[in-house]
Order: sequence, then C-alpha cells, then structure tokens
Amino acid sequence: MSRAVDSEYDVNRTDTVPETARVRHFDELDDSAQEYLFTVAEGASPRDPSNLSGLNEGDVVVFTDYYHVE
Repeated sequence: MSRAVDSEYDVNRTDTVPETARVRHFDELDDSAQEYLFTVAEGASPRDPSNLSGLNEGDVVVFTDYYHVE
C-alpha cells in the first residue's frame, strides 16, 4: 500500500511483527478504526490514523493479514 498524500503514515501488510509493536486484533478496535483498516485493506490509500481511537503509529493489527501502522 502506498503513502497517502499529506500523510506521515504508511499502513502495510507485513509477515513479521516487530518486538516493540503493540499487536491489536481487528475486533478490539472501535468502529472508526475498523472502517479505516477495512478501507485500507481494500486498496485505498491510508490517511493519518492519529485521530482514530485505539490505533497508533507502530501498532500491528491482525485482520485478514497483519497490517503495520508506520
């Protein structure tokens, strides 16, 4: 997935989880964060997730794959 315009974040599929990453499961996220991840997984460019409750830079989310918020 590519970097969104005017965004400092990338959301990428990953096969590895950094030791320092907080791992979140999709069903632990609130509705807005779930919608955000679903949209990104469908191929949309990620936007700044910093305003989404429960989703932070460095997190890895377990969804259909592992997604790393960088």
